[in-house]
Amino acid sequence: MNLKLKRLVRTQSSEQYALFDLEQLDEDQEPLTIGKLDLHYTGEGTYGTILLWDEASRRLKPAQRRAFIQALLQELVHPMGVPNEYVVEFFAPYLEDYEVFHNLDAAE
Repeated sequence: MNLKLKRLVRTQSSEQYALFDLEQLDEDQEPLTIGKLDLHYTGEGTYGTILLWDEASRRLKPAQRRAFIQALLQELVHPMGVPNEYVVEFFAPYLEDYEVFHNLDAAE
């Protein structure tokens, strides 16, 4: 997978991205969209939601999906002036794949 992000919306406290796989093309020979990411920045940290479309979700084994999401979050959730902590929920077409990713201290 060769991921490309395209920011769709940016406000003072949030961003929304479309996720594309440059290795897969649609019928118009454009990169295939594989999902979207919403991030909300607060004084306490970053909160968000990652959605992967069914086909993209099925191609990734759980460990691959976790590594993909962790790498994506490391790139995006540290804007200046916002604490480094984040909580992002992952959704796929089936609730059994639901996961929460965070970097909060386990003692908190």
